[in-house]
Amino acid sequence: MRTLLLGDIGNRLDIADTERSIEAMRSSHVRTVQNLHARDQMIEVLRAELGQQKLAIQALTRFLVDSKVVDPERLAEFVRDVDAEDGVIDGKLAIDPVKRRLVLEPGKEIDPDTFKKAGE
Repeated sequence: MRTLLLGDIGNRLDIADTERSIEAMRSSHVRTVQNLHARDQMIEVLRAELGQQKLAIQALTRFLVDSKVVDPERLAEFVRDVDAEDGVIDGKLAIDPVKRRLVLEPGKEIDPDTFKKAGE
């Protein structure tokens, strides 16, 4: 419409509006790509941390069993007991992502003796 009324000036105004719109979309795209890249980096950090934790747990478990500090059957039973503490025996613990704490079924509490040191 501006082109009809203002000729070349109207045309230039339309082009300027389009250029601003394109720049806004480009900026939005750049921010999105940066956010995705940051998330990818965080995922890689978390994967590396998880791998280190898995290695540490595996090594510690093997060391305790091989050193005969822990009986494998008793350890397996203990793992099942801990697994059941969140109300579901499924091979994992439900963790509240906000509080980052174990979520127990209503009325369920962790036995106070759970974290006592050996020999107490």
